[in-house]
Amino acid sequence: MSAAAAPISTAHVRSHRREMVVGPVVGVVAVLPAIFMTHSQARLALAIALAGIGWVYLGFAVADGRPSAIAVQAVSAAAFLWIAYAAVQLESTALVGTGFAAHAAWDAIHHEGHGPTRVRSWWPPFCAVCDLAIAVPLLAGWL
Repeated sequence: MSAAAAPISTAHVRSHRREMVVGPVVGVVAVLPAIFMTHSQARLALAIALAGIGWVYLGFAVADGRPSAIAVQAVSAAAFLWIAYAAVQLESTALVGTGFAAHAAWDAIHHEGHGPTRVRSWWPPFCAVCDLAIAVPLLAGWL
């Protein structure tokens, strides 16, 4: 069987099971206060969170030390900041949700050392499922 046709190994999923359980819990906890806010307050609070998480990978890039990693993550962080800003300006909760879903995809790119920056191996699976736990209620219109 060729490498391209080989079945996907679940070993990496098992090795990060704890992070993939804790991540959604953290995501739900992040969304819970929004239940007690107006729609605009919830959108602003979660947009601020989206803007903030974009900069975590820049911290990993600084620790990595490679200028190329720092440059890529600075651009990425600025993009998530811009999405958050646009979502607030356009009063779009769906755009905040889309930003969190996009960040989950950015996490997936970094999984198992495949991204432009060396990160802790547990971070991408934790952050991806956390981001999705936040994105789903936003995209579903529950907030």
